[in-house]
Amino acid sequence: MKILVIQLARLGDIFMMWPALRAMRRAYPDAQIEVLTREKFTTALSGLDAINKVRILPSRDLAEPLFDAKIDIKEAFDRTSHFVDQLRSENYDWILNFTFSPISSYLTHAISGPKTRVSGYTRHADGFLSIPDDISAYFYAQVGVNRSNRYHLCEIFGTMVGTDLLPEDFRAPLFLAGPINGAEVAIHVGASEAHKQVSTEKWIAVINQYLKISGDRIVLIGAPNECGIAETILSSVPADRVHSLVGRTQVSDLFSVLSGCKVLVGADSAPMHIATLTGTPCLNLSLQGVNFWETGPRAKGSCVIRVGSESEIAADKIAHNLHKMRTGERQDTGVYTWVEGTPSFWALTSPEADFQWNLLKSIYTGENFPAATKADFIDGMDKLRDINQLMIEQMLHLKKGGELKVASGIINRGEEIIATIAKLVPGLAIVVRWYQTEKVRLGPDSQENTLEKTLSIHQTLAKVCELYRQYEDLKQVGEKESP
Repeated sequence: MKILVIQLARLGDIFMMWPALRAMRRAYPDAQIEVLTREKFTTALSGLDAINKVRILPSRDLAEPLFDAKIDIKEAFDRTSHFVDQLRSENYDWILNFTFSPISSYLTHAISGPKTRVSGYTRHADGFLSIPDDISAYFYAQVGVNRSNRYHLCEIFGTMVGTDLLPEDFRAPLFLAGPINGAEVAIHVGASEAHKQVSTEKWIAVINQYLKISGDRIVLIGAPNECGIAETILSSVPADRVHSLVGRTQVSDLFSVLSGCKVLVGADSAPMHIATLTGTPCLNLSLQGVNFWETGPRAKGSCVIRVGSESEIAADKIAHNLHKMRTGERQDTGVYTWVEGTPSFWALTSPEADFQWNLLKSIYTGENFPAATKADFIDGMDKLRDINQLMIEQMLHLKKGGELKVASGIINRGEEIIATIAKLVPGLAIVVRWYQTEKVRLGPDSQENTLEKTLSIHQTLAKVCELYRQYEDLKQVGEKESP
């Protein structure tokens, strides 16, 4: 079997797919497993013994004619066609698109043969998005910032592969050398994106607070463009307790650096995911714009401090939480702590957040639907049921030969109302996104078949709505019977 995995996103995503690729190797020991990525991300695959070959997407070369003084669209097209033809000629049996992006879906479609199995986003023959597998449909509908998903990306990638992840899948590469820094605590002074980053002033305050209550030594890590941050920090902290490797390490060196540390502190970043593979506990400072349930550290003993913005981070709190990690003390209420299994973290969460998570699981895994207690959810579900029933009636009318123009106008208006309901009621957004994604998954077909498949989706939605009407009816009966 010949398999191609496409991952064009970022360094952290590549490290999070390491366990899935190891699981794939375990499931298909004789397969030829290749990974297609951008040139700047190839170092993130160094030492991964589960794959046979790394292929590079030559983005700069393909786009170069478009940035020339004389824009040459034909040359850019020819270069892209040549690259795609080369990949297509490999005749892959299975292509897994782990990138979940529009551009990767076009690439996946272009290099897929008529007999190629595809997982992840691709395209239909007419160019519209195709979501062929259920886990990709789940990703499309429910994964991302400000959504209720609590499945980690490691598990999502593993599910795409079709194999359960084992503890042995979370390990460092074979080339791992011994510890090379001599510090107990590593602090990553940067982040994968600017809006996730902690300020230099805050890091100085955290370090000075921590060194007052601990005898640990600290090493700073980061990319070359973060050297200025490190220099500013070093000028304001004890020189004999803090040193810097910022800009002096390659990505692959971080495995050895972090394996020698007891804790890594930092925002969402590639080092956080490397620490998962070295088994180094992390104190993750998770800022707004990140869903830590999906991308948080997976090493045993890790913790997450969730804040809305950098200004909400109290330096003394971080220092004391770090000290508790080092001494094995119980963390404060509100700190998300690592737990084995799924979800990967535990903390006291709001009843509404728990309801939404349980509702999501019931839709996708068949668990019992959670009882609704909020009036806006019940009211929204009533409205959703009514408009859905009206749309079903119009579809049944069409099956009997009804006028398309009138029915389609009512159905289109119904779609607008359903989208509005999702915006007004967060819990119902989970149900609506499932429904909308299933509609997106409908590929090119005859009018009759499309109508039949669409009707089936609406009938499934009707069953969900009916569950909550029955719940509300039983609740009202109980209230009338109570003294």
